[in-house]
Amino acid sequence: MRQKNVLSSARRLRALRAWSQLPLGQALAEAEQQVLGDILSDVFGYHLILLDPSSQSDALASSRILHRVVQTCTETGLAQTPGLIASAEQLPLQADSVDAFVLPHALEVARDPHQVLREIDRCLIPEGHLIVLGLNPYSWWGLRRLLFGWRAKVPWSLRFISLPRLRDWLSLLGFDMVHSRYLFPHPPWHYGKKHPAPGLLQRLHKGRWPLLAGAYVLVARKRVATLTPIKPRWRPRRAVLAGGMAETGHGRAWRNG
Repeated sequence: MRQKNVLSSARRLRALRAWSQLPLGQALAEAEQQVLGDILSDVFGYHLILLDPSSQSDALASSRILHRVVQTCTETGLAQTPGLIASAEQLPLQADSVDAFVLPHALEVARDPHQVLREIDRCLIPEGHLIVLGLNPYSWWGLRRLLFGWRAKVPWSLRFISLPRLRDWLSLLGFDMVHSRYLFPHPPWHYGKKHPAPGLLQRLHKGRWPLLAGAYVLVARKRVATLTPIKPRWRPRRAVLAGGMAETGHGRAWRNG
């Protein structure tokens, strides 16, 4: 059953990457990369995982973490070979070993988003960061999903997880919310040179007003238990993969040993 779940997630992810090559998908990816650039410049540590990226954009370019790796359930649609091929519901990583996870729509393609978050909670160090990009169901995008999701076309057939619901899930897991806002105030139809972004919508858009926003970003930090000693940030590097870690000359490719 687990293998079927992985394959199903892989099909959705391949379809989402294909949609990201269209004008609307490209525009959304560019807006999200700009937001990630601002966020990742303030996230520090040793290891960063980009989980199931939905587009070709270099989302990690601005990160100050040198050892950063792409993990995905399928490499189809990616220009560069990922460092890990594995299911998001069963991360092949050591507990308490990763400083930051970036999830660009990984929860929407996952068969069990709760399990993905539980695995991230297991692998993150105390005070580690989780950055999630999601599609907003309380918007014109969500309305289009309700009207046309039955056609099984991605992204409208995916499960849109609202920002308030995601906050609740993470709070139950023991995460503190650091920052969240809505972005990409554009309707879910034609986008490109012949269909410029409406200036009025940009002026009306508010970072915490979901109606016009097609997507959102959330930054959370794993809470440190009251009775658990805080580990020093100067701790020695430890193995990340459950079977060990071997780095390339650039220190960016992880493989099971």
